[in-house]
Amino acid sequence: MTPIEAMENVAARIRDVVKEYRTHQRLGTLPVSIYAGYPPFSTKPEQRESYIYCYAVRVHDTEDRYSRVDIEIGFSICDEDPKEGCLSLYNLMEHVRQALLTKRTLGGRSRLLFPLEGEIVDPQPFPQWQGRLTVSYTIAQPEEEVDF
Repeated sequence: MTPIEAMENVAARIRDVVKEYRTHQRLGTLPVSIYAGYPPFSTKPEQRESYIYCYAVRVHDTEDRYSRVDIEIGFSICDEDPKEGCLSLYNLMEHVRQALLTKRTLGGRSRLLFPLEGEIVDPQPFPQWQGRLTVSYTIAQPEEEVDF
């Protein structure tokens, strides 16, 4: 499994977990988009998208059969309620965190490692509420080739 495969598997897991989740905005009730990699740049600033991205930020080689990839899971949730809007972000981040803990092996080959770390961005770019989780998964190392 490569870092890209691990990133895509995390995005697929999150996509499945939040498929029923919606955000409430002036434009109506909209789904949350999930991206493997960074989200595309918005060309229409009046449309605020709620999204989650999964980005493989770092690979660590270890001395055993596995390496480790760190994946940043970024959240940008649009909620125009200045008092309670942050709860949309907190709720979604916790929902995703718990879902990753309940299914710790993805793609049959990549295993979640501890700790999971979460952070809420400060200051918040209202009406977007932003946070991130950093998770790590094992990925296989290639077998060493030895010339004799």
